[in-house]
Amino acid sequence: MMSLASELNIAQGQLQGEKASMLALCKICSPIVYGWLYIKGKSFSSSSIADGNAAQIIMSKIGSRMPFVLNLVLGLMAFLLTWVSMG
Repeated sequence: MMSLASELNIAQGQLQGEKASMLALCKICSPIVYGWLYIKGKSFSSSSIADGNAAQIIMSKIGSRMPFVLNLVLGLMAFLLTWVSMG
């Protein structure tokens, strides 16, 4: 990251400040997103699936585990992004 910043003539202090700002936003937004996913997943889990379609059945099985599914998807995306950029 430092080499890219030096190529773009970005000062090290500016880069560190922007990185700190990004991490602060992530620390604020992440609990909100995870809480919202948990609540939505829990409502899917408790809903009736007697005459539901395939998506409703899948969502009822995943249910309150949606934050963990998000972690899985983000991890796979990071792995693929790294894989593509290195190759």
